[in-house]
Amino acid sequence: MSVKQNMALQLAEPQLAKLTSESEEIRMRALEQVETRFIRCLRLGEQIQFKPVLLLKQLIRWFGHTPPLAPDRVLAMMVELLRSEYADVVVRKIPFPRLKAEMEKVRRILRSLESPRITDLLDDLEFLLLDKYKIELVTPTASELSTVDLTSEGGETMSESVISQMEANLTPEDYEPAWTQPSVNDVATMKSLVDFSLYGPDSGTTELKLQLTHLTIRMGDYPAEFLLQSPFIFLHLVHLQKRSIETLFHVNRAIIVFLKQLQRRIQVRRNTLSYSVSKDAPRPVGKQLKVESAMGVLMNSCTKMLHPLLFRSTLNNWHLLELVVESIRTYDVLNARVSPLATVRFGAMVTKLLSFCNSVDGSDMSKLVDSLMIPRLQSLIFNGLLQDTVALNLTYDKNLNRAHAISLIQPLGLDSSYLSCMPERMKSLSKLMTALAVKPSGTEQELIWLKRSYGLALNQLMPKTQLGAVQLLKSQRQICMVVNQVGSETLVKQLFDAVVECTPRYASNSQLRKEAESLLHALLDLPDEKLREFFYRLMPRPVVAHFHAFMNKTVYMTGCSNLVLARNHILGLPLNSNLLRKLLLQTWSPNASKEVVQWCIDYPTMLLKLSCVLGDQDFRQVFHVVLPVVPLMIYRSITHKQLHKVVWDLYDPDGTSLDPPLLLRGFVCYLFHPDEQTRRDAIAKIAYTLQWQDDKNKYRPTKDNLPFELFSHDLCLIQPPVVYGTIFTEFTLEPFQGQRSLDALIRLLQTSDLRPSIRKSTLTQLNVLLQNWKACEDFSTRDDGYSLLVEVLHSGLKPDVAFDPSDILLPAMSILMKLLFHNPRFRRQVAGCFEVYVCLLRALFLVPHEPQLRKETSICLFQMIYHDCITTTEDTLVLDVDLSAMNVPFTYELNSTPKPTAVSEGMHLQQHLQDTHFGADANRSAQHWRLYTAHRICNSPARISLEGVQSLDIRDSLKIKVADVALVQASQLDLQLRSQLTASSNCSSHEDLEKMVAVLQLFLVLMRSAVPSAEGTSLWKLIHKYIRSAPVNNADSQLYSSLLELCLTCLRFSVLPVITGLNKALESDPHHSFLLLLHDREITLDLLHMISQCLMHLLAGPYSGIQMNWHGKLFMQLSAVARTHFDKRQLQHVRCILRILRRLSERNLAFCDAKILHYCQHFIEFSSDLRTSTQTGAQWQRDCLYIICQLHTRLEHIPNKASEDENVSHMMLRYLLGLCGHSDVEVKALSWVLMSNWITIREAQMIHILPRLKFLPGGLPACCLTTLLDIHEAMIVRELAGRVFILLMPVVGAEDCIDLLHKHDFLKDALKALKTLHVTPWMGNELVGEQHSCEIVSCYVGICSRLVVLRPEWCAKLCQHGFMNCLSDVFKTSTPPASHTTAFLELCAGQICELYALCYRDNFDYLQRTICRDNVFLQCFLSITNDVLDLDFPENLLVELFKLFLVFCKDPNAHDFLCEHLKKQPAVFLDFFLYGLHLPFRDTPLQRYTLSSLAMVFIKAQHVEEKESLLKELELYVLPLNELMPIDEENIMVEGSELEGNVLNRQLISLSMQHRHQKPDCDAQSPKGADGLKYTNAVVLIYHRLDRLFEHFFPAKLFNFLQSPSTGHVQICETLGGLLKLSPWAVHAAKQLKLLDRVLDILDTFLSDVNIGNACTYVKRVGAHKSRDILSNLIVLLNMLAQWHSSHHAVITQPAVAVTVVKLLIRMWPWLSHSAHLKKLTVQLSMFLTEHSFEMCKQASVVHSGQSHSLLQLMVRVADHETTRKETPNSGPSECVVPALRVMVNCCSCAEGRLSLTKMHVLDMFDTILPANPVSLLAAKVRPMVLTAWLGFWEVYSRYDVGAKACHLHSLICGIRYSTPLDCKRILCLRILRNMSFFNGNRTKLVDMAEFVNLLRDIVNQPVQDLDGCGDSMTHVNSFEEHRLAVLMVWKLFCFGAKYKGMLRGTKLLKLITSLRMQLTQLNSEQPERYSEIPFAADVADLLKNIHESLQQ
Repeated sequence: MSVKQNMALQLAEPQLAKLTSESEEIRMRALEQVETRFIRCLRLGEQIQFKPVLLLKQLIRWFGHTPPLAPDRVLAMMVELLRSEYADVVVRKIPFPRLKAEMEKVRRILRSLESPRITDLLDDLEFLLLDKYKIELVTPTASELSTVDLTSEGGETMSESVISQMEANLTPEDYEPAWTQPSVNDVATMKSLVDFSLYGPDSGTTELKLQLTHLTIRMGDYPAEFLLQSPFIFLHLVHLQKRSIETLFHVNRAIIVFLKQLQRRIQVRRNTLSYSVSKDAPRPVGKQLKVESAMGVLMNSCTKMLHPLLFRSTLNNWHLLELVVESIRTYDVLNARVSPLATVRFGAMVTKLLSFCNSVDGSDMSKLVDSLMIPRLQSLIFNGLLQDTVALNLTYDKNLNRAHAISLIQPLGLDSSYLSCMPERMKSLSKLMTALAVKPSGTEQELIWLKRSYGLALNQLMPKTQLGAVQLLKSQRQICMVVNQVGSETLVKQLFDAVVECTPRYASNSQLRKEAESLLHALLDLPDEKLREFFYRLMPRPVVAHFHAFMNKTVYMTGCSNLVLARNHILGLPLNSNLLRKLLLQTWSPNASKEVVQWCIDYPTMLLKLSCVLGDQDFRQVFHVVLPVVPLMIYRSITHKQLHKVVWDLYDPDGTSLDPPLLLRGFVCYLFHPDEQTRRDAIAKIAYTLQWQDDKNKYRPTKDNLPFELFSHDLCLIQPPVVYGTIFTEFTLEPFQGQRSLDALIRLLQTSDLRPSIRKSTLTQLNVLLQNWKACEDFSTRDDGYSLLVEVLHSGLKPDVAFDPSDILLPAMSILMKLLFHNPRFRRQVAGCFEVYVCLLRALFLVPHEPQLRKETSICLFQMIYHDCITTTEDTLVLDVDLSAMNVPFTYELNSTPKPTAVSEGMHLQQHLQDTHFGADANRSAQHWRLYTAHRICNSPARISLEGVQSLDIRDSLKIKVADVALVQASQLDLQLRSQLTASSNCSSHEDLEKMVAVLQLFLVLMRSAVPSAEGTSLWKLIHKYIRSAPVNNADSQLYSSLLELCLTCLRFSVLPVITGLNKALESDPHHSFLLLLHDREITLDLLHMISQCLMHLLAGPYSGIQMNWHGKLFMQLSAVARTHFDKRQLQHVRCILRILRRLSERNLAFCDAKILHYCQHFIEFSSDLRTSTQTGAQWQRDCLYIICQLHTRLEHIPNKASEDENVSHMMLRYLLGLCGHSDVEVKALSWVLMSNWITIREAQMIHILPRLKFLPGGLPACCLTTLLDIHEAMIVRELAGRVFILLMPVVGAEDCIDLLHKHDFLKDALKALKTLHVTPWMGNELVGEQHSCEIVSCYVGICSRLVVLRPEWCAKLCQHGFMNCLSDVFKTSTPPASHTTAFLELCAGQICELYALCYRDNFDYLQRTICRDNVFLQCFLSITNDVLDLDFPENLLVELFKLFLVFCKDPNAHDFLCEHLKKQPAVFLDFFLYGLHLPFRDTPLQRYTLSSLAMVFIKAQHVEEKESLLKELELYVLPLNELMPIDEENIMVEGSELEGNVLNRQLISLSMQHRHQKPDCDAQSPKGADGLKYTNAVVLIYHRLDRLFEHFFPAKLFNFLQSPSTGHVQICETLGGLLKLSPWAVHAAKQLKLLDRVLDILDTFLSDVNIGNACTYVKRVGAHKSRDILSNLIVLLNMLAQWHSSHHAVITQPAVAVTVVKLLIRMWPWLSHSAHLKKLTVQLSMFLTEHSFEMCKQASVVHSGQSHSLLQLMVRVADHETTRKETPNSGPSECVVPALRVMVNCCSCAEGRLSLTKMHVLDMFDTILPANPVSLLAAKVRPMVLTAWLGFWEVYSRYDVGAKACHLHSLICGIRYSTPLDCKRILCLRILRNMSFFNGNRTKLVDMAEFVNLLRDIVNQPVQDLDGCGDSMTHVNSFEEHRLAVLMVWKLFCFGAKYKGMLRGTKLLKLITSLRMQLTQLNSEQPERYSEIPFAADVADLLKNIHESLQQ
């Protein structure tokens, strides 16, 4: 060995000494040398001479120099040193404590650098030390565990030794001001809890475990932030994690309890009700560890401890992982990002575990699965943790490094078994990747696309999923992408067979043919040589069969003609030129077999030989597909004689069927043939063809000018070939600048009479210009450039030109050559142009000795025949076929790269995914596709097996391996859990079973509540097997504890079989270990704590409602046990039992009231036994108070003895008031709740108890009020105090309340609260200062409402205060998000609406001035109504909204505004009113107010025009029936409601308007439908709700008239009546549902009841007062009928119904004498029924069978009686007379009615009421309205013959005489006389009656105002109404018959009539406007004209 080599392999001491030199430069140089040599030797495996201990010491001393240089490199050398074989020397010579202490010093030095790289290296060093020294998480001496030095600064000066045990990364930024601070006593108590130094290693771990259990139990006393403050309990717990493996479980359990408590605390602190303004004076605030920092410390500790446990299971793995899970959840609750260090560590662990799982290999499946189970399980856990962590960071970290995050979770996307076995995770991971992507990445889509391709391909290999031939061709592109990767000959054959099978379809389906050709094209280029040859071997079968069918004249394929197939270019296979080209190119392939080459030549040969069997035209059609590849065939024929002969014979000019153009192109190909004789023969044939072709002598002749020696020359043999680079000589990067010159030259060439010399020079210049490639590009953009060039060629070949053709042809040919090189489109176009071939060949023959022309023409011809093989650029010409055997006229480059196909694209895509998605990891990519293939074939991970994949015809690389199956099985949680449970149930060793239970816990950490039912049942069986009996020895106790912890985990995760099983076990087994151990006075605290936790979670689960006997029994037993433990001072035992009792109190204990009160007293004593005002013991108080509150809810009534005991109540309230000063908010809140409950149940005693509580300043009410107003108190406490004050207000009295409120400036504080209202239930961190929640403001408003109820006069004062004005502003506040609206809506819709509604009675004017005029408020009212309807239980709030709505209806402005907006929002109206109409709300305030509001809406709608009515809009609001039938009311706890919903559904569907309605006409009498869809409108839906309520209030056959009608009965009838009166839709729906029939049936049932019988008899029997209920019920029903039938929509047309109604009214008549109101309603109903119904008039006029009177007769009697009876006080005039007379009027319309009236001599009444003597005393007693009504009847009656007889004429004339003009009575009398005048029998009598004639004269002579130019209203009438009647009578009586005309001429009456006519005529001509304004003037003028004309005749 040389000296140089020796130096390289040793590290001398002097060299190592330089590492601690004072000079930085020397240190760094020495480090460089040592690092290089040391690392190089380690990597090369060479030995190196040095002292390992010295090197390690020097590296540690390196950090003694500050600042530390290159710390990561030094730490890396230390890691490598300890990993190497030299580490043994270090371990032997340096003790572990010393080395660990030195490393801690290094960590403290480097913590300020905050480098993740350095932290990781330090962690690796720590784990290496533990591993090398065989240490298992044990920290040595107890001196290092010194306690915390408590200081006034909040513990910032922790002892250095404890800080050294922490992560040492805490900085001032890791602290924040304390949320709350403990008292001195609490600090002392907490310090005693963490005095762990008393339990050193020598004292054992039992005491430490006990201390930790104490801490866990008592932790709930304190707010979570206390544990982050001095004495830093949390940091102590984290530090204790590393102390001993034996106590790790207890430490972790305590930390988990803390984390859950911290999560709750964070959520509570955000709640608005927890907010309070700090009352502390400004002073230094204590510090606490930030939650983020604390979680970082915890995560760091847990991940470090988990790192060496990744591949093995211990008893504590699951607890550490659960800690990590809870930490991440804490981050989520905190809305903060996860510690970056933890995130990176998760990523490293995921990668490490995944690498291990993928690297395991072997052939024994069971061993592989066993070895993979724990690593894979933990891998899946860490996969989920990493995914959740990155998702949290994405949400909460605004500065997230997305690229780094993607790199972290990238391995998850590559874990195929993870994604396939956990599909939910796969979906969330995909969304996460998408969200993280800065820009959309196509990798996922590409992977999905490729997977689809694999899926289609693999489906073809399974019989059940194979596609048909057509579908297979349509999917061929996707399949081709993977056909090469799959490597299946079966798949290739299926694809080929599909092409053949679809042959008959190609003629009619061009797209299918394209798919087939594309498939063949792809398969011809398969990269896999074996597959490609297989495909080529498949091709001959159909082709040869088809060819033989031609030869033998047989049918190739059934249903297809051979000739038709050939015409469609099908010879066995669908052909195109590209496929033939592929076949020909395959013959040059060096790897092709001889058989393949021969077949590739045979196929085109067979095509050409079809010329023998096809006609010329058919063959030419087939030849079109061969034509593009003829040049290649000729080229291939150079070396293949058989092909040469076939092609050469085909081109024989004398025997071919090809056209001359085709021949010419073929001969041109032979011009470049390497054989001289072939070229010579081709020249001769070309010359012959050209001569034969030019039969019209268009071109210059060539035959005479061709010398014989021309045929011995090679016209197109160019030697040497032209160098392509010399063609375009002007190379430049600049754009072409000669556009103008180019344009000028082209324009010049287009000149028709251009001289030859100029043409030559122009072409020459153009040729020179086109030597620039970009000039050619510019030329190609001109539309006429190419055509001009062809014309130039033609002009040079014309026979009549006088110039030398070479002058034109030379430059033109050169230009053509350049343009062909430049433009591939032009090249392709020219190649198919026969004329160009002719021109070029003639030019070649015309000037054969011009070398330049020959050269350029040859180049042009070669480009034309091989145009599809050429690719050119400015300086490069590339051929894609090797044509070296040809005489190519120019130089070229060869590039035979095949064009991409679907196959190549698929391979490229898979390689691309391997490089990107799989990180260039070929093994990972291959495993992914193996697993995907197996999953696709086996359908699910559970069914994946080797046997299912191995038999498939696919590549071995796609067949799954044993290790893959093992990995999949290890990833199937259900399978592994089942296996582990089976092993556990069969295990007989306690120690092994404990380990298995720890593994089961790991499964639960991952699966949580997603444990399958079967596995959950097995879990319960395992647990129950070991916990049903109490343990008897230590081994059993240890196992019992493990199973107990497993049971607790299952209960925490709500594993249903375990919950159900434990419930049943406790119910059925009185000797269950839980019950026995709970009664054991000597039970250990740890065991009791775990049992209590199990029972707590069991009882906290969902309550099924099933009564459990063990609940009550255990409650009683544990109450006694708790007292026993307390007496023994086992306070922690009591705490555990109280936690169980707290949960038990929530269940139905089935206690009587006396027992409940006993236990209330029991727990009050328990609470007082540990009474303390500090946080210590707070949980104890919470439990006791909560139990009492729960027991209070079970009280039904208070025993009399208890209600008389005021002392108990006094002492109870006194004690609770003491607890209201507790430091814990929850204790205070529970005290106020309990006080409220107690006051509620002891309400009667409060008036006596309140004076005894005067020890409080102002008493209890003042205490409540001041607490409410105290902004320094938590809002929840303030609210509860306010609620108690509201309860006390009736007891205190209005006056005292007013004084108390005034004394404390209540309204001032209330107004201030409104201005600082915080509407959402969550507080933001930025909010500070005074804030008030909706609940607080609700208390303020509630107090005002209660005081208004107690003292209504106080409302006026309230309305004058600003508080009342600001309430409307609260209403206008933006509604918070939907999930946070409850409190805000309760304030607005509940309290504020209630207060406004209370103001209505005495202060409605205030409401009208304010909210009724505030349109914004009204709009918000509707908006809040809509929000309230979205709540789950809006009943109470809707009641208050309806109250305010009724108030708004009283104000016209508010009502109109609401109606206008409800018209625009009919859905809101519908929801608002329909909700309260549900059956479950029957007889509730909600339904009462709903019906009142609906009735009010209907009443208001009666006074609005129909077009503008809200009801009209509701009729137009059309809804489909499926939307109308939500099962909304079925969800409201009502028995049988589902059946009711179905009934309603059937009712709606049965409607005739099951069709979508067109807009109905305004005067529509009935609903109409349009189309056949099932639709209805809002009014119909409202009616159906009301109808259902009516059916429940008035059940048919069951309704009892002897019971007084309730408010509901009255309201439903009023509302129904109002709706039916207004809406024809509702009337139609009522007809469909037979509402009238049901009402009539109810009345008939009542009238037919034998128990009631006759009205008079019943009243005499039971007394008048007993009949009131019957009369009330009748009034309710008749009132509804009267409202209903008062509308013209409700017409009874059926005779049977009319008869039934009439009979019922007659049968009801005896009851009318007992109720004037009933009588009035009955008569009014009769009036309405006969108003529009002719049928009712008929039936009312006749006497029906079984009746002694008709209804009309009864009406006449009523009218007669009411007219002549004496007036009674308080009875309105004409209440019954007018309706009865109206019935008589209606019945006049039918003959039966008139006959009946005639028989009754009804006109005799006028002898009494209208006597001839107007001063008669009897006439004076008749009320004017009654007389008018009678006259109205007579007027109608007199229109008919029976009533028009002249009678009572003197009375009528006197009535007219003694009435003022235009009086109603006077007009009616005149009309009666008019009607009599029209009856011919009365003419003589009337004409002869002078009094009558004088009356007419006086009426005609009445002056009319302004008719004669003067007059006033006192002496003149303003209407011609009376004149019209008088003139009409004159015309009727005197103008028909000469006798009567003569009588008229002799009277003064005629003169007056003539004068009146003249006056009207003059007025009409002079003042037409005035004439048109006077009523009846035109009518009178017309009558006067008629009279005049009649008299002239």
